[in-house]
Amino acid sequence: MFIQFIKKIVKRLLKILNISIFSNYPKKRLLKLIELLKPHDLGYDLIRIGQANDAGYLIPNILDKIKYCFSPGVGQNTNFEQELENRGIKSFLADYSVEKVENLKISSFIKKNIHSYNSENTLSINDWISKNTNENEEDFLLQMDVDGSEFEILSSISEKNLKRFSILVIEFHYFEIIAHEAFYKIFIQLIKKIRTYFEVSHLHPNNACPLIEVSGVKFPSGLEVTFLNKKFVKDKKKIKYLPHKLDTKCIPHKKDIFLPSYWYN
Repeated sequence: MFIQFIKKIVKRLLKILNISIFSNYPKKRLLKLIELLKPHDLGYDLIRIGQANDAGYLIPNILDKIKYCFSPGVGQNTNFEQELENRGIKSFLADYSVEKVENLKISSFIKKNIHSYNSENTLSINDWISKNTNENEEDFLLQMDVDGSEFEILSSISEKNLKRFSILVIEFHYFEIIAHEAFYKIFIQLIKKIRTYFEVSHLHPNNACPLIEVSGVKFPSGLEVTFLNKKFVKDKKKIKYLPHKLDTKCIPHKKDIFLPSYWYN
């Protein structure tokens, strides 16, 4: 018990001090991952959907093309889905940690966590999509902040279902262990899978923690990434500057953080 306690204290101190325990990981491999995550101007203005801070996201302005939104891990905050309802878009929400969601009229909620498998309290991502759509329907939006389960869920989604989405808005977590070999391999293969069908439209770091430096490369602990299906891409130009004018801090009372230019130039 004492050893476990010490490990927790050390881990907490490293996080507070912005120190990664993986300090000698090849820098070129980290930059290779960043290259896959670089956002581009894809020919659309970005609009903000949801509240001013956490749970508000920037997406390409193609909502007139979106049929449904899928929101796993919704919690009690439904501002994003409420705004979509105002635009006539129905959302499917799932979260075992809450009993019900409020202030939604046309959307549907299930008290289960979305994962890669089915059980009493879970539903697989592929079955969830199948239960709520016809096989030939497409042009969906996926908005997901599930505190680390995104890797399991997105790795398990079939390519057929992945291609049915027009926009993905995903918060990726745990960049502080990006230089752990197993985690790096899972992460980069997942991003390669997504990038087969999508381009990156926007990045926004969560300011819950300061930037963490690994082998001379700075990462946020959490990163919101917006992907656009390649079938909608009109153009592909470099982003000149981040943050976007519509970006706001996820946590209002904490200091904002900014991605270095090698994340977008």
